[in-house]
Amino acid sequence: MSPLGTAYRPAGKLGLGPAFLMLWIVALALFPGQWSMPVTDRDEARYSQAATQMMETGDYVDIRFQEKPRYVKPAGIYWMQVASTQAFGGPDAPIGAYRIPSYLGILIISLGTALIGARIMGGTYGAIAGGIFGLTLLAGAEGRIAKTDAMLVAAGTMAQLGLFNILVQPKGSPARQFRTWPLLFWFASGLAVLIKGPIFAIFSLATILVYVGVSRDWRALRRLRPLPGLAVFAVVGLTWVGLITYQSDGEFLRESVGHALLGKVAEGDDAHGGPPGYHLIATLVMFWPGTIFLGLAGAAAIRRRKDPAVLFLLAWLIPGWLVYEAVATKLPHYVMPAYPALAVLCALGIKDAIEGAKTGLAHGVGLVLFALGSVALPVAAYFAIADIDGQFATPWILAMVGAIVLTLIIGIARLRKPSFDGLALTAVPVVAFYAFFAEGALPRLSVMWPSHSVWQVAAQIEGCDELRFATAGYREPSNVFYLGTDTILGDGADAAQLLLDNPSCGVAIVDRREREAFDAALGAAAIRELSIVEGTNVVKGRSLTLAVIVRAESDLMLGTAQPRRL
Repeated sequence: MSPLGTAYRPAGKLGLGPAFLMLWIVALALFPGQWSMPVTDRDEARYSQAATQMMETGDYVDIRFQEKPRYVKPAGIYWMQVASTQAFGGPDAPIGAYRIPSYLGILIISLGTALIGARIMGGTYGAIAGGIFGLTLLAGAEGRIAKTDAMLVAAGTMAQLGLFNILVQPKGSPARQFRTWPLLFWFASGLAVLIKGPIFAIFSLATILVYVGVSRDWRALRRLRPLPGLAVFAVVGLTWVGLITYQSDGEFLRESVGHALLGKVAEGDDAHGGPPGYHLIATLVMFWPGTIFLGLAGAAAIRRRKDPAVLFLLAWLIPGWLVYEAVATKLPHYVMPAYPALAVLCALGIKDAIEGAKTGLAHGVGLVLFALGSVALPVAAYFAIADIDGQFATPWILAMVGAIVLTLIIGIARLRKPSFDGLALTAVPVVAFYAFFAEGALPRLSVMWPSHSVWQVAAQIEGCDELRFATAGYREPSNVFYLGTDTILGDGADAAQLLLDNPSCGVAIVDRREREAFDAALGAAAIRELSIVEGTNVVKGRSLTLAVIVRAESDLMLGTAQPRRL
């Protein structure tokens, strides 16, 4: 008997059939937009550009964006991006190549979620749990952005898979040899640190403390094999930290721990604050369409609260979530490490409902939350697009809204009483939604991508083999990714100085707000405008009118060359 009074026996394994079907659906939903959506500001552009500079310099220890150190995160994700771009041109690879680690990260999370679910409920329901996570809006967003979070949660989920198989055992189980599950836990935990520092460790540590404290299974701590485990953890997670700390004379620790970590706890970082309950409300949209099962998840958690496996899921989900509700800085993806546990609870609720358990009011609440999230999605899209002066009434946007409405109608009609065919039918418009939105609508909202539009113009400039660029009034890092590491992000005077210093090969991209200062700094130098680009700086919510300017006496002109990277 387990210390909670319930015998725990693994329900089964994740079979190849359910695993393949689940991964195929998630991969299909994630693929649209990977290669067609331009680079986003600011995090994706910074990560991708820093990885590019690693390849350009051959220094894979130091992390830099142009000349400035970028010490807010460890090197793991940059190494992964370097590896993923090798088959696509290395430093000249398109942004889709840099997104491959994030794409694979979501697939790994879905697989890890399914494996945990299979141990609790059997292979079919485990695959359902993996699919619920992989189709969420947050997974869809993070799987399309070249930054840390998808791979962080992938490593963390595999660590939790190992931890589940270590902790959830009958009382008095002997300590395991240091192989399989303990090795997986410590290795994956170290990898998570190498990717983003000790972020996921909050969830793993909370899981251990709460599970052992409630179950009073103190021998579980011995089953972790902490001595060899910490050695593996240190080699994987801390070797690079030692190297960069020495190389940067301690600056990495001051920046990453002092500012990037502790600074976000005390106050909202970069204006990303929010009240307690922020993540709970955001989940109505970010966990969509899985929100339809939240009521079933809650009912299952209450009904099975003495089950050791459910205790593990709750210990994973609740304490870490509460920590991030208390932290001053808040962004929707901060609680993504808890989403796999929530997805498994949803699948457990589906299993109970299919097998005849009474859902009562709980499932009705879930349906209401699902409806609210479904309505919020197109409304939020409308106001977001209107805010950047985009075109709302496009066929792709209307198709996206139609897919959301169809998901809402089918979901409520077919999943009032959950069934396998209802689940499959509801997944169809969800996959279509991602195709319409990420492949159809977003790439065509050119107003969102001014740096990409500028680059399309720049790629057609002929007359010099080594162009030099400067931007004035538009300083977003995506310009550096597209125009090159030496691009100057400055003001009107900086852009004018570039043209004065490089009369034959200099190109200035000047926003109308900086034009007066630019003209004044040029003095009597004659110039030509090659093109005008209209757009919006989405980060600042400010419209842009960018003039692409060269010296009048230069041989530079627009030709017909095709862009080399998207």
